[in-house]
Formats: sequence, C-alpha cells, structure tokens
Amino acid sequence: MKTDITVIVPIYNVEKYIRKCMDSLLRQTFKNFEVWAVDDGSPDNSKEIVKEYAKKDSRFKLILKENGGYGSVLEYGVQKINTKYFLVCDPDDWLEDTALEKLYNFAESKDLDIVVGDKYNIYLETGNKKNIKSFQPVLNIEPEKVYTDKADVQKFAFGEVSPHAKLYKTEIARNIQFPHKVSYTDTILYVMSIANAHRVAYLNAPLANYLIDRPGNTMTAQTEAKLRNTIAVWNSMYKQLTSGFDEKEITALIYFLYLESKIVLKTESDLPAKNYSNKYSDDVLEIIKKLQPYKSVLSKYVNNKIEPYNTNSFGGRVFFRGFMSPVLAKIFIKQYVKIERKAEK
Repeated sequence: MKTDITVIVPIYNVEKYIRKCMDSLLRQTFKNFEVWAVDDGSPDNSKEIVKEYAKKDSRFKLILKENGGYGSVLEYGVQKINTKYFLVCDPDDWLEDTALEKLYNFAESKDLDIVVGDKYNIYLETGNKKNIKSFQPVLNIEPEKVYTDKADVQKFAFGEVSPHAKLYKTEIARNIQFPHKVSYTDTILYVMSIANAHRVAYLNAPLANYLIDRPGNTMTAQTEAKLRNTIAVWNSMYKQLTSGFDEKEITALIYFLYLESKIVLKTESDLPAKNYSNKYSDDVLEIIKKLQPYKSVLSKYVNNKIEPYNTNSFGGRVFFRGFMSPVLAKIFIKQYVKIERKAEK
C-alpha cells in the first residue's frame, strides 16, 4: 500500500527534546505515514536517538545531510518525498495522537491542497498550555468551510504561518525555493503554498504542541542574525511572488509583504542599541522601494477600503504614505525604527 503522508522532521541540536516528538509520531492513530528525520549536520546526539526509532519502526527514516539550515531541509523534503501529503513537525514539538488522522481524513473528504489546524503553546518555565487559534476573528475564516476563490484563499496567509498542524498536498510545494543557512523559512513554505493552492480549509482543533520558550528557540531571540534572516525570507517571498504570478492574482499577498516589511523594521528596532549596526539600512530601504510600485494596490488595504485585512491606525496610514514616497522613504524608515525603539523601553 502506498504511503499517504510524509512527516518531515528537521533536526539540529535537539537531543533533549526529540524523543517526545518521535514518541508522539509512534502514537498516531493514523498509521499509513512515514517519517523523514533529516539531520542537518547536527553535532549532537540527535541522530543516534533517531536510529533507535528507525530500528523499532521501518516507517522512521534517518536522512543525513551537510548543514544547510532549515530551508535546505524543507527544500530537500518537498523535492524528494513521494507521498500525496506532507507535514512538517519540528523536533522540539509534538503532535496530538489523532493529528494525522484528523488532518488526512479532512483533506481527503474535501480534496484540499492545504489544511490548517490549531496548536497549543507550551511554556517550558511554567508548564502552562494555551490553545492558539490559527486565525483571528477579523479574517472571518469559517471552520471546515472550503475556500476556492483566490482572494479567500489568500486570507489564510494572514493567520499563523508556522508549520504546526498544517497538512500540505505535496504537488503545490514542489517548486518552492528556499534560501539556505536562513531561519524562518517555514514562512516561505506556507505563503508560497497559499499562492499555489486552489482549495484550502481550516480545521479548528489544536493538533500540535509548540514548545515556545525553550532556550535557543529562534522566535525568542532578538539579534542581528534575526534581522538578516528576516530580510532574506522577505526577499525570497517577494522574488517568487512577483516573478511567478500576475499582480491581479496576488493582491492580498502583496499586502502581506507590506505587513512583513513592517516586521523587518520592528526587528531592526529590537536590536540592542549598543549592538545596533547601520549596515542593513540599505537592505531595509530596498525592501520598501520594492513595494513602491504597488502603492495603488496597497492603498486599498491600508486605507480600509478592503476588509478584513486592515488594522492600521491613523499613524500607520501616515507612515504608509511616507514609505511609498521615493523621496521620503529613508526618513520615514529611520523615524519608524526610532519610535519602535522608544516603545520597547
């Protein structure tokens, strides 16, 4: 019988956590899946732990590769797996026992390209567990409703972009490009899959567990490396969206890029003042310049003419006008970073 799902597990320095991830996969009520545990040149004992599971269960496969970063693992997986669907499970996270069964059955019954579930945030220090919905109410995404209109499908990009509890049809992700040696490339996987998708739906059940505050988690660090990675991810999405699609097909995703550009600015402002470096200023300015040709498209969202995306205040609209000005953009970028930096104090 042909395997239905591949679970891609990117591995790097996670020997303290990976057993919990592997055990959750062993407990899955859905059985027709395989695990590709891709060791990205990890220097710790993670690979030896995976070997134990591979000996116990032939569905578990250890794949060794030279270090290329998270994106290189995603690239390797989506290009080489042969199953109809895949799911990414980070090795410090774990799935609920019925996760694959619920996601697969829903995807098959509705012929879906992407199923998005919910997750639990797990707090290591306190042991607290919080149910995190993938979509805010303002998006008006109804559970279990199949969305096929391009504009409706693109609304999904404005939810949680992390890989947790997301089942992808492999064919829509085959040609996605991922920068190597870069973090946060799961955003590229999700957004570009949304761009390629025709049928998507939301399954409002928490099916994955995210260890949000573990030491070394890339989401908790504010460093120059984070800024560099965020810029690289933005540029990759911009290049693939604007070169592979007609503007009319991706108007909402252009607005998504605008919101992501503000995250780049926020990341720049988060750098400690003593470590602040101007060497990325031109890169940040270049991001804003790339959006300026789309001013008319973006203004419909920013000026609240199209719901439900707009969340901009009056100040947000003022900064939008500044960012869209070839003459004033650099000044407004510096002012935005300055304001954000003060707000953090």
